[in-house]
Amino acid sequence: MRPPVPIARRRVLWGLLAAASLSSCSSAPQRLYVLTPMTGGSAKNFGKRSVGVQPVVMPEYLDRPEIVSYAGPHELAANRDDRWAERLPANITRVLAENLSILLGSDRVDVLPSRRNDRHDYEVTVEFDRFEQTVSGDSVLEAHWTIQNGTTEKVLVREKTRLANRVPGSGYAPVVAAMNDNLTVLSRDIAAALEKLSKSGHNRTG
Repeated sequence: MRPPVPIARRRVLWGLLAAASLSSCSSAPQRLYVLTPMTGGSAKNFGKRSVGVQPVVMPEYLDRPEIVSYAGPHELAANRDDRWAERLPANITRVLAENLSILLGSDRVDVLPSRRNDRHDYEVTVEFDRFEQTVSGDSVLEAHWTIQNGTTEKVLVREKTRLANRVPGSGYAPVVAAMNDNLTVLSRDIAAALEKLSKSGHNRTG
């Protein structure tokens, strides 16, 4: 049988537990952010052609729970209390597909791999080089993207989008909003290229 804990020691333990509980209650709540699809937009008639969006590829330093920004020329800053609600590549891929669906006026835009058994007329691949806030306070996006024939895998379009917008205000909410705006512009670039291909007669058999 263990000897009873002395009263003085019990008081110390109770005090430590109370302090830990108070500290956990008083800590700032974690803030979660997510990129969202565009609202509205001028939907176009894309016909029955389908688009498959490959999962985007991005540098490993951006594929992390914390929102990353540059604090210096060679220094990154990441606040553990300001995080993405889901993995950033997955969030970007889903929003990109939804934006293309809105811009093209089509319900046949899927994230790959898709549950549809048929091949897509076009496949979109995006590889990010940059997608963060710079030391100067700009929100930058640099991404290479291609559109290829879904059957022959022939590359039909190969482009790069570069964007830099000033982030108004401080905190992570304006940063995420600026990133969301840049993603919308990228979506418009890709949608315009898809529409041009559709009008020129390029399709799955072209």
